[in-house]
Amino acid sequence: MPETRRNALKRGGAAIAVLSSLGGCLGVGGGGETDRPEGNGGSDGSDGAGSGDTPTETPTPSGTPTATPIGSRPETPVAELTKWMPGPSAIDQSGYAFMSMAPRAMLEFEGTLGSDALEGFDQSYPLAAIDTMGDAAAIHRFARSASVIEAEFDRTPVEDDLRDLGFTAGEARHGFRIFSAEDARAAAVRNNMLVTVGSFSSRDTADKTPVVEAIVDARTGNSERYVDAVADCDRLVETLGSAHLLQGRTHEAGETFAGGVGEGMGYHVESEQTRVHAAVAFAEEETDRSLVADWASESDAFLGGSPTVRSDGRVVTATALVATGEVTEFPAEFPGPDIESESSAPPAVSFGFDYAETGDGVGTVTITHDSGETVDSDALFVRGTGFATVDGADQTSAGPWQGSASGDEGSVVAGDSVAVGVANDYEVSVVWEPSSGDTSAVLATHEGPNA
Repeated sequence: MPETRRNALKRGGAAIAVLSSLGGCLGVGGGGETDRPEGNGGSDGSDGAGSGDTPTETPTPSGTPTATPIGSRPETPVAELTKWMPGPSAIDQSGYAFMSMAPRAMLEFEGTLGSDALEGFDQSYPLAAIDTMGDAAAIHRFARSASVIEAEFDRTPVEDDLRDLGFTAGEARHGFRIFSAEDARAAAVRNNMLVTVGSFSSRDTADKTPVVEAIVDARTGNSERYVDAVADCDRLVETLGSAHLLQGRTHEAGETFAGGVGEGMGYHVESEQTRVHAAVAFAEEETDRSLVADWASESDAFLGGSPTVRSDGRVVTATALVATGEVTEFPAEFPGPDIESESSAPPAVSFGFDYAETGDGVGTVTITHDSGETVDSDALFVRGTGFATVDGADQTSAGPWQGSASGDEGSVVAGDSVAVGVANDYEVSVVWEPSSGDTSAVLATHEGPNA
């Protein structure tokens, strides 16, 4: 059964993370956060456009369709993303990842896209004043736990919903009303725009009001934006061009590809063909096109298409066209190998819950890894209240994951599940807590019918 609106926003706007990790449909990262990198977005601060550069490309097999030029594709609401993103230093970061999608525009192709490609857009948003995710013109996620929704709504009922959820109204700021909560969450509201910032992990208790204020300042043109502060971000977004779904990041040189300082993916849907476009920015003019070509040839991000790889200055792109009717998902993959950092980030993963009553007020809730990243089973815990002894359950009390773990070295992958014995007023959470470090994060929560 779906979680309640109140429970979703308690996790700091985490309902939007559902959109960014829908099982096999909109799996573009998300969950606890959108960040992977903690980099500086390049070393020289230049945009590397190279006015004298001549694009070169790696040919694709004959018969591969030619991509429509970026400039000829109609702009989508995703283009608004860069207006919201503050310069990294404004929120005490050196670089961050970002993701945006245009649900309402994508739904125009619901009858053309492959089966279940847009599954999940009918999910309710955790505020009653906003109906479903599919009603949003744009949803953006960035800077760890920041979320923005742009939809048609009046601010007054949204503000009332926030108060009901424990937020307190504060000062007005550039046309927005700022809200904060005792558990460190913060929000900002104006007509048709809502910003929420939640805790990065269960141990993150820092007040998020300054982050919300920085986002509002960026959106209203009262502070420097990411694309102004970091030339690599500007070049990356410009290269990716128009998209219905876009994600990107900048970081220290070499954390992914050798010499790479940023990468991203964009999906632009049209009635007959969908363009999949990847871009990798390098710190120097000497790009390594072969590394990008090797990654692209094996990546699932191109949905079975044959990508064409090109170099232009210090940016390498890989582009493929896929029949729109064959698009059944939007993968979460960033170009290149995963970034590993000392401050490990929570996995981008989506869990589903299915409760079945067995009698006498008890039953089992089956928790299933629906989509997203692999999770070490030793770092996965089921916690909460309302556990009960139920025949056939894998787990009848709070503790480490006791379900299937069919991935390498006992990791939990898509399709793995655990059946938990519970009373019908249970409230349970799936928690990620690695043995090393002091990081933890609530990945998903659910409550019983009588909770």
